[in-house]
Amino acid sequence: IPVFLGKTRHFSIAHVGLILGVGSIAYQVGSLLGGLASDRWGRRNVMVAGSLAQATAMAGYYFSHSFWLFLFFSMINGLGVGFLAPTLKAKIADEVNSDERTTAFSWRGIAAHLGIILAGITITLSFTRNSSLFLYAAAGFVVLALAIRFSLHPDRCTGDHCPRTPLTEYKMILSNRTFLWFSGISLLIWALYAGFSLLLPLRTEYVLGSTASIGLLWTINSTSVVLLQGFVSRYILDRINPYVALMAGTMMLGAGLFFMGWATRFPTLSASAVTFIIGEMLFLPVLDSLVGGYARDEQLGAYFGIANFVSGIGTAIGTTLGGTMVERLGGVGSKPPWIAYGFTAILFVSIIGLFAYYTHTQTKMVRHAAEHQSLLKRKQSAK
Repeated sequence: IPVFLGKTRHFSIAHVGLILGVGSIAYQVGSLLGGLASDRWGRRNVMVAGSLAQATAMAGYYFSHSFWLFLFFSMINGLGVGFLAPTLKAKIADEVNSDERTTAFSWRGIAAHLGIILAGITITLSFTRNSSLFLYAAAGFVVLALAIRFSLHPDRCTGDHCPRTPLTEYKMILSNRTFLWFSGISLLIWALYAGFSLLLPLRTEYVLGSTASIGLLWTINSTSVVLLQGFVSRYILDRINPYVALMAGTMMLGAGLFFMGWATRFPTLSASAVTFIIGEMLFLPVLDSLVGGYARDEQLGAYFGIANFVSGIGTAIGTTLGGTMVERLGGVGSKPPWIAYGFTAILFVSIIGLFAYYTHTQTKMVRHAAEHQSLLKRKQSAK
């Protein structure tokens, strides 16, 4: 989209940035609204609405020529993605047992990266180099909406007779102190994660003198997820504490960014990128699974909507502060920025460890209180 807007529609970089920025803001709003709406009107309905909104946006891109129209359809596209993303995760959480959610979200990650690979191949092999691609994309989203409507199981309860959670009860989410602390932890992880997409192209251009290999690096990463995520889930995530997985994943994210500063060839750049993506394989399924664990079943959509919103805020903070830090420490060609990322990862891992200890302590206190109440009841019964 940035290339198309610049070279075909002749928009300035400032206009392109504004168009993309409006879409990002709309995505955050759509995440909150979509998660809430899916709890009240059904996951499948909201996912169909999100797909049709994206289809409308793609068709709008095809027919639009003015800056204001692109701005409007970017907002529609952001809302559509926001409707679709958290609702999809809530639907997955609905369909599996709580002890299977990490595995289910691992498969979601594999499917997502397969989609990235197919998208790259499709665009690379496409003979179309103009706005017609948007028309094909619109048709694809219509097909997606139909597939969701006719292939997914309907929600467990639909219609006016179903019980609806009053909107006032959603305020209870803000009183869930553990979830709020967890949201802060996930914001830190997403801020660190955002450094990769920002810095990999810049470091690759600095080392290799061109950006031609960036697409290949992304393909290698996505292929690594497809090949390794199942192994990581089965032999690592299913056997260790989820907070240990979060700590290990965050450490690998930092290690990938740290080693990127010492990569001077394509193979070493690729190795640092794969190190980083292993961190994603460790933390992302666990992060989604824990969100489902904190949520009440009737509020799953709202919880995942908030989690998506937090990821967007963390990404925005990570790209903004990360870019500023790298620039002030000498740019991608110097060592200090990459050392700083390594120390930042260690700091974040320490914070996650403290949170895990706090959560473990709170759980023990609740368990002891429940056991004490049960003992009192047995004594009263005996009397």
